[in-house]
Amino acid sequence: MSFLIKSDVACPWSISPEQLVKNRFDVLVDFVVESLRGGAREVYVMLCDGTTYRVSAAPLLRAREAARWLLSNPHFKTNLKAIVGRYRNVYYLHERGRDVSEVRLDGEGLYVFGDHDGLSREDEEFLEKHATWVSLGATPYMSWQAAAYLAYLLRRLSLI
Repeated sequence: MSFLIKSDVACPWSISPEQLVKNRFDVLVDFVVESLRGGAREVYVMLCDGTTYRVSAAPLLRAREAARWLLSNPHFKTNLKAIVGRYRNVYYLHERGRDVSEVRLDGEGLYVFGDHDGLSREDEEFLEKHATWVSLGATPYMSWQAAAYLAYLLRRLSLI
């Protein structure tokens, strides 16, 4: 399983490991750590300008050290369409999605998350056509919490 989180708020020129809460970079770092800890094979972090980090392992570090580590990884420019196009099954975690218990999940799929502000209208319109929208229920979760919970569900279903 692969996870992707996209932020239209966090931009590479405004990110500082010393001020993690600024532009919600702390949530992105937590997302990476919890996704990998939960069993994700790879995690994509896409920033506002398409700057994207792809990681498959993360050291156990404190938040600022983990942020510095993430920013030191190689990155590339891409867009959501390019990454989604690499996967046969794509799922978008959204409160208006179908309950996850009613959806046949794929352990090799891509699971797309938004940050606290969610994805842009353009991204959501694209995902309406190219992804199954799923929800973890009525309780709203932070993206890193949703990643950990979804990984737990996938493990329980023996999909990872």
